[in-house]
Amino acid sequence: MDLQGVLAEVRNQLGLQTDLTQVMLAFALLMGRILPVIMLTPFLGGESVPSEVKLGLGVLMGLILYPLLIAQTQDIPVSPLIFIALMLKELFIGLSLTMVVNIIFDAANVAGGLIDVMSGTNQAQLMVPSIGSQVSLFANLNLQLTTVTFLTLGGHHLVIGAFAESLAVIRLDQLPHFSSGFWPFFDTIIRIAGDMLRIALAISSPVLLATFLTDLALGMINRVAPQVQVFFVAMQIKPAVTILIMFTAMHLILNRTVDEFGVMFRWLKLTIHLLS
Repeated sequence: MDLQGVLAEVRNQLGLQTDLTQVMLAFALLMGRILPVIMLTPFLGGESVPSEVKLGLGVLMGLILYPLLIAQTQDIPVSPLIFIALMLKELFIGLSLTMVVNIIFDAANVAGGLIDVMSGTNQAQLMVPSIGSQVSLFANLNLQLTTVTFLTLGGHHLVIGAFAESLAVIRLDQLPHFSSGFWPFFDTIIRIAGDMLRIALAISSPVLLATFLTDLALGMINRVAPQVQVFFVAMQIKPAVTILIMFTAMHLILNRTVDEFGVMFRWLKLTIHLLS
C-alpha cells in the first residue's frame, strides 16, 4: 500500500470526511494568520526567542485553534493561485491585528525615548533582546514594564481569544468583506497609528513636565546669575529629577498603561469587525 493509501486508511479509521490536502491547506492558512503575532510581539518573546521555538509555539497555538475551522476545511480551494491569494489575505489580516496589538509597546518605547531626550540620557544605549535593537535607558525600562504588566494581567490570553474570534467571523476560504467599506478600515488603521503618539505623551507626561520645569528654573537662574554654568549643572540635575519623578509617579504610569490596554483591545475588536 502506497502513502496515499495509508493516509486514506487512517482518515477512514478516524472518521474524517475531509480530504487531508484540504486539512493541510487550512492549517497553513491558519499559521499565516497567527504567526505574525508570535514573531513580532514583545510579550511572546520577540527577537530574543529562537525561530524554532516561535514556530513550535505557532504550531501549538494552531493545533489549539484548529477545531474552530473544522466546518471551513472542506471549503478550502486546492487551486494554487486561489490558495496563494488566500495566504496573502491571511498574512494581511495577521499583520493588521498584530499592528493593533503592538501599539502599546511601540508607544512605551517612544515614551521612553522622549524621556531620555528631555533628561539628557539618550546617549546611553542598551540592547533589548525582545525587539532585537538598541534603545535608550528609559525606553528599555518602559518597554519591559509594559510587557510585564501586560503578561501579569493576562493580556496574552485576550489576544489569543481575539484571534480565535477573528477565525469565526473572517473565514479562511473567503476574502475580507469589509462590512463598513474599505475606507473605514484604513481610516481606523491610520487613527491607531496616530494614537500611538497620544499614548506615548500620556505615559511620559509626568517626567516631561518635571524636566520642563527644571529647564525653566535653570533658565531663570542663568538670567539672575549668568556666571553659573547651567548647562553642566543640568547634566547632573535633570537625570536625578527624571529618576525621582519616574519612580514617584510609577503608579500613575501603570494605571494609565492599564487604561490604554483597554483602548487597545477596543481597537482590536473594531478592526476585526471592520474586516468581517
